[in-house]
Formats: sequence, C-alpha cells, structure tokens
Amino acid sequence: MFYFNHPKYLIYEKSSYKKTTAFLSFALMTSILTAQDLDLQTPVTKLSDQIKGIFPYVAGVIFLIVVMVNLGHFVKENGDWKKGLMNIIIYVVIVGVVAGLFQFITRIRL
Repeated sequence: MFYFNHPKYLIYEKSSYKKTTAFLSFALMTSILTAQDLDLQTPVTKLSDQIKGIFPYVAGVIFLIVVMVNLGHFVKENGDWKKGLMNIIIYVVIVGVVAGLFQFITRIRL
C-alpha cells in the first residue's frame, strides 16, 4: 500500500499482503464449498431465442441502411461502384461472422 523506502512501511506492506492473500484464499475455498446450482441454462435459452428472433430483422434494416448510404457510389456521375460494392460485401462478411459466432456460442452448454 505504501511506497516509502522506510523499513517500517515495508514490513507493514508485507503483512498486509499476507493478510489479503489469506483472506482471498479463505473466501475462495468457502465459495467453492458452498457453491450452488444457479440454473443459468433457462435464462440463457430464453435470451438466445429472443436474439434469434430479432437478429434477422435488425440485420435486414442495417443492410438497407448500408445500401442507401452506398447508393451514391452507384448512381453518381463519377461514382466509384467498386467502393460501394466493397462496402456492401464487407458488411455481409461482418454479419456472417457475427451470426457464426452467435451460433457457436449458443451451442456451448453451460
């Protein structure tokens, strides 16, 4: 706790460290011994079902926004259609990665 070079404070710091370590060890052991079944499966299942229902709509709305933002790249006189197409492809890849990660996480058992 103290950062002085005086020996009295160094002894205090070491004894405080030992007390803190002993307390945390005791707290960890008692929490392991008195652990209870928290039944996290039910809330996680409900949450994942809600996300599965909402995700396609949210992804679709965001896709429309991305297309509208990049529409200028396609219809302008000096528009860069490659840039617009790349932005849309990047969005589709990101959505695919997010959906894949969500599917992977929901398959893990608690």
